[in-house]
Amino acid sequence: MLTTLNGKGVVDERHPLSLGSNLRLAAARAVAEDADVLLVVGSKLGEAELWAPRLDARGSVIRVDISASQRDKNLAATVGITGDAAAVTGALLELLAVDARPARELTIERAAIDAEMRDTSPETVALAEIIADALPDDAIVAGDSSQIVYLALGSVLQSRQPHSLLYTPTYATLGYGLPAAIGARVAQTERPVVTVIGDGALMFCVNELVTAVEQGLDVTVVCVDNGGYAEIRQNEVDRGMTPIGVDLVQPDWAALATAFGATGRRVERRDGIASSIRAAIADGECSWCTSRSTPSEPRHPEPS
Repeated sequence: MLTTLNGKGVVDERHPLSLGSNLRLAAARAVAEDADVLLVVGSKLGEAELWAPRLDARGSVIRVDISASQRDKNLAATVGITGDAAAVTGALLELLAVDARPARELTIERAAIDAEMRDTSPETVALAEIIADALPDDAIVAGDSSQIVYLALGSVLQSRQPHSLLYTPTYATLGYGLPAAIGARVAQTERPVVTVIGDGALMFCVNELVTAVEQGLDVTVVCVDNGGYAEIRQNEVDRGMTPIGVDLVQPDWAALATAFGATGRRVERRDGIASSIRAAIADGECSWCTSRSTPSEPRHPEPS
């Protein structure tokens, strides 16, 4: 079972047959491409979901979509089914009488996927693992179009249920995370809500912190500060350009949070990140953690 980031958690990602929301990684796409039969449910298999021009399936393809116009988009269906995903998959399950693929085989594939993720973004993945470990199992995480999310946390975080990671991959919108977290908190009050966001993205929506404070909303903001637009900077360097417009002047994030009426915490060392996040979540109201980081391993089609 593989999902896009938007499909994350439709199956418990700790299940032995889950390969997580890793369709962006070549090792994961290879699993889908080599399948005898590929069942695609509710995905247009676009470049923003694949991080590749297309998926080249070698076996038969069954596509399920509520819109008939989407069934052959980017990958022709051998069999196309128009209908609601829940209704169609429920009906398909009743027809299946075969054993699932052995979990033993997926162990090798999971290891290849994990190795690719770490090779691509070692520093960012290490930081994401610290953040993920600090989050409660039932947390709703609003991610922004920031390296910490799309290079790492989206894969590292293992969601047990859907709608646990809020993310906008198609348009890569900077400044989405904090407003999305506020919306999640307004929609429900039972689960902890955390936004993980880069410093460049946070500057697009920092004013929304006033909204959270004004409304007394319990939202935790984890800001990973790498000094600006690290991926765009790396893209410029890779093309022999002198970096321009990417190294930003940053505020004192913890002081800014406090000035807005929230609780600000500045974390300088990695060994203090997890405890600060847990404390922020436990404190309630509007809490804020900011961590300095220097990841610079992009290679991805979205802006950051």
